[in-house]
Amino acid sequence: MMMNVDLLFRERLRRFSKEVVLYGQYMANGGVLMVAVFLTGLLAYYYPSLVQAIPVWFPVPVALSFVIALFVTKSPHRTFLLEADLLFLTPAEAKMDRYFRKTQIYNFVVQSIGLFLVLLLLMPLYKATMGPAGAQLWLYWGVPFILKGWNVYSSWITMRLPDKNQYALYTLVRFGITFYLLAWMLSEGQLLPYGVFIWMGLLIWFHIRLQRISKGHAYQWYRLLEVENGLRLRFYQIANQFRDVPSLQQRVKSRKWLIWTARLIPYRKANAGRILFLKSFLRSGDLAGMYIRIVVISSLLMLILPGVLVKAAFALLILFLSAIQLKGIGSQVRHQSRSSLLPIDEQQQKSAALWGRRVLLVVQATVHILVVLFAVS
Repeated sequence: MMMNVDLLFRERLRRFSKEVVLYGQYMANGGVLMVAVFLTGLLAYYYPSLVQAIPVWFPVPVALSFVIALFVTKSPHRTFLLEADLLFLTPAEAKMDRYFRKTQIYNFVVQSIGLFLVLLLLMPLYKATMGPAGAQLWLYWGVPFILKGWNVYSSWITMRLPDKNQYALYTLVRFGITFYLLAWMLSEGQLLPYGVFIWMGLLIWFHIRLQRISKGHAYQWYRLLEVENGLRLRFYQIANQFRDVPSLQQRVKSRKWLIWTARLIPYRKANAGRILFLKSFLRSGDLAGMYIRIVVISSLLMLILPGVLVKAAFALLILFLSAIQLKGIGSQVRHQSRSSLLPIDEQQQKSAALWGRRVLLVVQATVHILVVLFAVS
């Protein structure tokens, strides 16, 4: 039986795109679109003043090159592989080259969209501090995408290496090559001008190593599946904040530094639901982690934003978004804790979920108030 790899790729891509559109609609309805519009307007309003506040001595070309190089070098490989592929596709590895070429084109296109947004975001800073014109502007937009294509290709080849430490070393080399070329370009050749010869020698050496790796190593199927599962899990974790994702494999963490807070609740039968809810939430690998990240990141952004009114409006917006995300927290916690196996009636579980939601929102609001007071003082 002949295997049609083109049909296989189209089917896998169609299935994944359907999931992205479905969960994307849930996230948009959950308030993400409104928050994105608000943050975009806020950034557009304060961006010029932030650019003017940069001191003259600050090495803008080096900083821009470092940030862009991070996004250019980071090249995760989505291959749409499934667990069963380890059994059914590995015998046909010789025919999978065309399939993997298509996945690399997909990865380049998707990652280029993110790179375009980064370049668009940094463009005012580049123009205000360096004043490009003509060919320099074309280089600013063209070279990063060429480097992105090279990074996607070279990182795909180095993923054949069985040793992860070697792969990390080659990733560091890729970052060095990418960073120096960007820094040399943005500084108009003023940054280590003779270092371009070292860069060319390193690039030739790296290309020779890629050829040897490609000929000497086969695909590392388990690593490819591990990377694919990691990317899929990350997407499901984000979508799970707005809608229950049946495919998400829940993780549990001990979090001994937080679990002591459950002992603050009086230990009696009436509080069984609350104690179970709080312990299940604190030990959740996704729910508690996302909540903590939202509180910490929003607090740091509030320290940067100017003006008390802006800070307060931002805090209210984040609180509103958190309330939407925590709307379905009761069902998620009950699913993780397997509370149906315990002698706790459904009404007590719902009451505990509402109580937990109020507590989390009060804690977040308290932290934001303290941050505003600290920033004002």
